[in-house]
Amino acid sequence: MRSDSQRLTRVTELLSSLVSLDSINPMGRPYSRSQPVERESIEFIEKLFAPYRNKVSLQRQTCSAFHENLIICFGDTQGCPVGLFESHIDTVPADDWRDRALVPVVEDGCLIGRGACDDKGSLAAMILALLEILEAGAEPPIPIVLLCAGDEENAQTGIRHFVENSHPDLAYAIFGEPTRLSPVVQHKGTIRWDIVVHGTSAHTCRPELGTNAILGMTEVVSALQTYQNRLQATYRSRYMTGPTITVTMIEGGRTRNATADECKAAIDFRILPNMDPAREFETLVEYLETLEWQISHSPLQLMTPALSTDPKLPFCQDLLEICHENVSSRVALRGEPYGTDAAWVSNLCPAVVLGPGDISFAHAIDERVALSEVAQAVEVYKQIMLHSFKSGFEESQVVIPNNLSDSVSDTMNSANL
Repeated sequence: MRSDSQRLTRVTELLSSLVSLDSINPMGRPYSRSQPVERESIEFIEKLFAPYRNKVSLQRQTCSAFHENLIICFGDTQGCPVGLFESHIDTVPADDWRDRALVPVVEDGCLIGRGACDDKGSLAAMILALLEILEAGAEPPIPIVLLCAGDEENAQTGIRHFVENSHPDLAYAIFGEPTRLSPVVQHKGTIRWDIVVHGTSAHTCRPELGTNAILGMTEVVSALQTYQNRLQATYRSRYMTGPTITVTMIEGGRTRNATADECKAAIDFRILPNMDPAREFETLVEYLETLEWQISHSPLQLMTPALSTDPKLPFCQDLLEICHENVSSRVALRGEPYGTDAAWVSNLCPAVVLGPGDISFAHAIDERVALSEVAQAVEVYKQIMLHSFKSGFEESQVVIPNNLSDSVSDTMNSANL
């Protein structure tokens, strides 16, 4: 049994090593490295488990041209439901602080560096929880699968490839993300694509001879705001804010002295658990067709379902009790507006997002996580792995529409963002 100080030292060393390894996701930009984004981290993690190869199996899994997973299995997973623990390896870029982003620094009890909070704090805690169990010679009541996932930040190809190709029989799933160790049972789904308004070019001395696509886009943006307000009046959740439609980028025009013949906007559409992503996308497209502009839509870049796990399930109540005992009696089941890999298994088993760190530090300059919280997460994950949950893992209440994976698979693969 390791002391608290020993665990904290181990957490600091492991998380520092993980942060120092470059696993920055290109996020659709050109990628010139000769190996997958996650390879260095995967090789490092494999060495940690090398002394236990008689107890665990390790498998690399290619999930796209630039990304791969590492699957670590403890116990016989054949014909037996397993407990899935997943944290992603990849991080967002660090363009604004690249000179120090991969140089971990400990300051005021926090480790600072790209990925410290999102998601290497969770990854380190899950790794150490499993290592502590192996070192103690303990046996979890059901097999444990630790998925060190690739490409969560961009297209979620890692978790999708795992689900589609590994055919897991899941009893439950824990997804590490910064939640301050409060279990998240619901979060929003995401739809991303580009809207293009088409016009005709004309010299700016006679703009009336053309059709300015930028003016058309202003009407589209206004219409999207009206549509969002309508959705928010219709769909509500006790756990999070309503649906949102956000324009994140706009580009248009070719020269300074001609009306724009094209204007493109990037759209981020967040939906609640009781909204079908494919249907919501189709309905919004139909709504925009009522505008008096020529509008086209790019292939979908991302379409993920929302997460909705019934908080009344015995699994959720047991999990909450573990958090009360090891974190705080004030911890409660809750929802979040962001999306995670958890949505892709929410039709297979009870899935919960749970990890150290505060989402406000994720993707930010000087990203950080409290080391004491990562150490707490080690104990929480360890207790979950060793816990005999009540029998009967009921299915979650939301089922991914049958056509969802098919409808977005080709477009996401072609974009391969």
